[in-house]
Amino acid sequence: MKGKIFMYLFLFAALYIVFQYANVKKTFEVQEEKITSLEKEVDSLTLLQKNEVPENTAQTDGFSLETNDKARTYFENLNYDITDIKSRVEAEIISRNKVDADNELIPYSGMEGKFRVNRIKILNHKWVLAEFTDSVYWGEAIISYFIDDNDEIFLETVDAFIYPKN
Repeated sequence: MKGKIFMYLFLFAALYIVFQYANVKKTFEVQEEKITSLEKEVDSLTLLQKNEVPENTAQTDGFSLETNDKARTYFENLNYDITDIKSRVEAEIISRNKVDADNELIPYSGMEGKFRVNRIKILNHKWVLAEFTDSVYWGEAIISYFIDDNDEIFLETVDAFIYPKN
């Protein structure tokens, strides 16, 4: 009788040990996968911070005057400073915001107020993406710009749209 009890106890202990081993092994594998994926994420974030983008990763800000080599070369060939051009174009667009009138670059009339440009992104050496609002309605416009021989900036709205009110 004592032998059977010890045999059952031994079998129960062996099954318990096998169950614990399988459970711990599975947990360990899951944690290893999480660690590996987090290490890859940290590596990619480190590369992005250093502005080193791997070949298989799309560049997050490809449409920008600062990162567009062809647009930078265009201005450098004309002996223009990129930061100067950027600030001058932004100032020219924002200066068209009036207190008592819509911005003349926006082809719509404000519905709840006057449309004013509130955010600008210079895409390249010819185009600007501008966000505008009257504080209720929002829209975006593509603005073409040109700098003549006298360093004067000419602006023309190519297209614009307003988001529907929700």
